Order: sequence, then structure tokens, then C-alpha cells
Amino acid sequence: MATKARKATRTTQPRAPLSRMRVLEAALRVVDDEGLDALTMRRLGEELQADPMSVYRHVDGKDALFDGLAETMWAEVPGPPGQAWPDDLRTLARSVRGVIHRHHGAAPLVIRRFLNRSALEVSHAYLEVLRRAGFRDSRAAEVLRSVVSYSVGYGLQEISLLAVPGTPVQGEGAGREFLVALGQSLPAGTPPHLIETAIALCADCDPDACFEFGLELIVQGVRQLETAEARDRVSC
Repeated sequence: MATKARKATRTTQPRAPLSRMRVLEAALRVVDDEGLDALTMRRLGEELQADPMSVYRHVDGKDALFDGLAETMWAEVPGPPGQAWPDDLRTLARSVRGVIHRHHGAAPLVIRRFLNRSALEVSHAYLEVLRRAGFRDSRAAEVLRSVVSYSVGYGLQEISLLAVPGTPVQGEGAGREFLVALGQSLPAGTPPHLIETAIALCADCDPDACFEFGLELIVQGVRQLETAEARDRVSC
């Protein structure tokens, strides 16, 4: 329905000239609506109302298109807000998870195609936050990797486990619907104690609260580790 409405809107508006950004934005719309496997140069040409061959003037094939999608998604992650380093890291983690939720179809590319300019610029900015806070370079990189990996992994787990892509199951009867979906995804003959384990891991948790709990484990763990190492340096 969303795709049809978009097509109807496009027919009443003049088309802007093709550009790399316009191509990538259209590709992301296709993937958001239809999934990564649906993205072909022909489908992209339809979305842009352009000859598929003209797309190649802006992206050099599908591999470059995937790189561009990852770069576009990482560009949505804001830089550090300039608060204390724990709060800046919380902002980063929540923003990365938000990107996964908004672009569930393309989400795997966030980590598979990490070496792009947008991702590296974001990483550099947050590394500088940690360095200014007194973290040595190797520890700053370890902390940043942990926060990014946790946020991406948590977001991907959410869109994998929940029936509604990228969106926690909510509303009246949602808990029962989720349990039904969970039961259908388990292998036939799964023993009751393993079913209970699956429910404990996947159902007995508010997604936002569980995310924040895990994030605090990382932040507070880093804080305690840095305090302990500083104490050891003083004692030496």
C-alpha cells in the first residue's frame, strides 16, 4: 500500500535530476519496504522512474550500492552531544539501535559494510570524546567497539525475534501474539524447559528497558575498570 501511494505521488511531481544521494535514498526506500533481496537495478530504476542503466552513472554496480546504503544509514547517527563521556556513549548506542529499527531491511549492512566514511567519521568523533576523557587510545577503541557491537547486535536481535520488523510488539493482546509467534518458530518437539528458556530470553522483557540495562552494564563496567586501573597506577 505504501509503495502504491508513493508511486501515485511521484506521478504528480516533477522528477529531480539523478544524483548519488537521490539514488541511495530511493534504494533505501525500496529495501525498507520490500527487503534487501528486492533491490535490483531494474527495481531501482522503477522507483526513480529512470532508465536502470542511468543509475550506473552514480553507483558502480550493486556492491557499490550496498556500500552507499551503509554510508547513508551511518550518516543518520549524530555526533557526540558534548556531555560527559557516559552520556555521549548512551546517545551513540541509542542512535545506532534507532537506525536498525528504521531500516530493518538494510540493517545487516550497518555492520557488514562498516568501513565507510560516515561510520568512520562517527567513530572518530566518539573516540575523541573518550581520549579527551583520559582514555588511552587502545582502551578508547575497545570501549567504542563494545558499545557499537552491543547496539547493532541488540537491534538485529530485536528485528529477528519480533514478528513486526524493527518494532516491539505492543498493544492489547500483543503478548499472546508474540508467544504464539515464538512457539511457531521453535523446532517441533522442543522440551518444555527449553520453551521456558526461550520465553525468559525473548518474551519476559520490555525491549527498551532491557536495552538500557545492557547499556548500563557496559558503561558502568568501563567506569569501574578505569577507576581500578587509575588506582593501580597511583599505587605504583
